Amino acid sequence: MKGYMIKYPGRKWLKHVALSGEEELRDYLPDTEQFTPKGFISMIDRYPVLFVKPDLGMKGQGVMKVYYKDGRIVIRTENSRYSFQSAKFAAIKLKQLIGTKRYLMQQGINLIQLNGNPIDFRILLHLRRDETWKFFGVMGKMAAPNRFVTNHSSGGKAIRLHQALGLTKQECETWEVKLREMAFKVASGMKKHFPLITELGLDIAIDTEHRVWLLEANTKPQFQLFRYHSNPKLYAQIASSVKAIRGDG
Repeated sequence: MKGYMIKYPGRKWLKHVALSGEEELRDYLPDTEQFTPKGFISMIDRYPVLFVKPDLGMKGQGVMKVYYKDGRIVIRTENSRYSFQSAKFAAIKLKQLIGTKRYLMQQGINLIQLNGNPIDFRILLHLRRDETWKFFGVMGKMAAPNRFVTNHSSGGKAIRLHQALGLTKQECETWEVKLREMAFKVASGMKKHFPLITELGLDIAIDTEHRVWLLEANTKPQFQLFRYHSNPKLYAQIASSVKAIRGDG
């Protein structure tokens, strides 16, 4: 497959299709399809929870959660909740909410939680001059109470990996190695299909059975989350690297 000569590919679908072509990455990818009403009716029959999200978007904006409750299908947006007796009526409402924008449907992952609040993770990597990837670390994002999006703009809070997993820092080292290995595999796959990329912010989920999933690969990621890393010097190192890569300032 010929690579896409885009430094900051934004479309989630484009990146999903590229990575799903890599055999060693397929097990990390939740089932994902482009939204159509017919496709939604089929997909909600296969999964008890779906996330419907913009193909182009950031900071969790526009994401909707769809799930079964008491025999009905519920659609949750950031500020509203709708309930329907059938997938057909839910699909009609989703189409109204989406309009003409491109949206994706993604298999819902049963995220690990702390005090009932879902947690996912961000892994940050930068490309060095020698074309190898530098792994900066992992930080968790915990959703605010009664929220399903973990982003800071929606009230999410930073949490360290060992705290999210309920482990000591020493016990967490095995997880660090596991996530680092996965991150390098994803980075290799992304670089193969998008040769111009120089940064990656991988949004990772760990489910309640401790399976690791790749939710999204961001190519111009926010990194403020790493202000709260256990290494107090890390944020400044990342900021300096970003400035060098992007030529800011």
